[in-house]
Amino acid sequence: MKKFYTMLALLGTAFAASAQVTVTLSVDMQNQTVAAEGVHVAGSFQGWDPAATEMTDADMDGVYEYAFTTDTAATYEFKFVNGNAWGMDEGIPAPCAVNNNRAITVDPAVGDASYAVCYGECAACGEITVMFRVDMSQEAAISPNGVHIAGDFQGWMPGDTEMMDDDGDLVYTYTTTIDTTGTGGVIGYKYINGNGWTDPQDLLVGAECADAAGNRVLEITESTIVTGVAGTGAPHCFSSCGSCVAPTMVTFRVDMSTQEVISENGVCVAGSFQGWTPGANMLSDDDGDLIYEATLELAPGTYQYKFINGTDWGGGGAGDVDNELITGDCAAAGSDNREIIVGTESMEVLYCYNSCASDCVENPDPADITFRLDMANETVSADGVYLMGSFTSPAWQSGAIMMSDDDQDMVYEATVNISGSADIFYKFVNGVPNGADALEESGILVVGTDSTTFETAGCGVPNGFGEYNRKHTRSGVAEVLGAVCWNSCLNCAGGPADVADLTAGTLLAYPNPFEDQFIVEVNAVAEVASIQLVDMMGRVVLSQNVMGAAHARVELNTSTVATGVYALELLAGDRRTVMTVVKH
Repeated sequence: MKKFYTMLALLGTAFAASAQVTVTLSVDMQNQTVAAEGVHVAGSFQGWDPAATEMTDADMDGVYEYAFTTDTAATYEFKFVNGNAWGMDEGIPAPCAVNNNRAITVDPAVGDASYAVCYGECAACGEITVMFRVDMSQEAAISPNGVHIAGDFQGWMPGDTEMMDDDGDLVYTYTTTIDTTGTGGVIGYKYINGNGWTDPQDLLVGAECADAAGNRVLEITESTIVTGVAGTGAPHCFSSCGSCVAPTMVTFRVDMSTQEVISENGVCVAGSFQGWTPGANMLSDDDGDLIYEATLELAPGTYQYKFINGTDWGGGGAGDVDNELITGDCAAAGSDNREIIVGTESMEVLYCYNSCASDCVENPDPADITFRLDMANETVSADGVYLMGSFTSPAWQSGAIMMSDDDQDMVYEATVNISGSADIFYKFVNGVPNGADALEESGILVVGTDSTTFETAGCGVPNGFGEYNRKHTRSGVAEVLGAVCWNSCLNCAGGPADVADLTAGTLLAYPNPFEDQFIVEVNAVAEVASIQLVDMMGRVVLSQNVMGAAHARVELNTSTVATGVYALELLAGDRRTVMTVVKH
């Protein structure tokens, strides 16, 4: 009998471990004009696809919902999208941001979980969220009873509300939702080094940030507030209206010369140093050179930020255009934001809008690019194969282009006339994008215990959501890209795929990426030709002549060439063949 009860206990444990729980995500859109494409949610639970998961508002109350089930304990990051593409997603205020996303922790042992919020806010619509911060670094000691806050919002109880320092930087924080009814939009509070009125506390009598009783005063002007010294990213120093560390002057500059439209509302910068509030920090272009700038006082530290062409995320306001989506070497790890490390010396940053380059290079001429994908090793979806990217209209899934295989050689092609930025990002989809059975390239290839990504292989960059996009730098002339194998930078034979076959001849370069040398093979050049390596500023960094021949093989010494992305050009008279190469 004991064995029978033991078996029942084990079965019960197994059932509990596999129990399904429901996770419900809700967003109140009453303060938004809902996009024609609907409201979506994207997150780690569904592959960060902004168009795959539409939310519904069955009772038409303006609150959209989506629910999914899981039997796994995990923390899911996500964000809401007013539309169905990146750039239409919400900005997450600092008090509720996790890696610039929202987050919900689910534990099947606890039960169902839910998350409800106002779009672009940290609480329900109409509620006020405040993150209080105090810097204790100048105090001789921190009380063993911790650091607390007391104020109007919690009944002035000195030991009820403890502040936390999770990252150990001696800046203690507490986030709460405040009901300002009856307060006149102003609340009083103070910090306590301990948990009682006999412990050291803010002594601000007569100070510029205190009321007559010596309490700190916070005026409620926004729905989400991060307390700190006005005009800086610094928290208040304990018992001071200022910061513990002298702020650093940081000048943000962005070159808008390659943007077809600059918002009538202006250009601004937003980041973790100011609560990710679009429109709060405007940049100016007083000399009309299309370089917009502003100088801010920031406390030393590491911040993420981005520039905005307008005053709202994703071009959400009238007259607004968009915000940056940063990819490549200058993107903060795991995000599509820029990152800045502020020290004690004044500093300046300058970037071309939406680029990692400091100077804008004039966009190449519009030109046709033929994309080629070899599906010989795959089972092709009955719905076909698609190309999507930053250049489709609309961008990515919604504007995906069906590819064709007219000669039935399993190499699918699509030709697109592309204008604008030199750098384009894309990936292939086996099936209709967002379809139930569609499979997008991840940019991660695992063979046995080894894994390769588009980034390590040199043909792509992280997309900010744990996967990778392909990247190509346009030349401004017609290009035919090499036939790549599905989810690989190589062809299906395992060799270099980036072969261009245009009027100047056939060009092959390997290895790609390369280090101190690489091989260039040229076929069908009927005259003297020149091989050039051109950097992203348009400068020729290496060149060598090739005599006309049925086949020529040239070894280039690139030991003096800096790491980066280059255009390899074959020039023969007025004809030109171009391919992209990368030096590691």
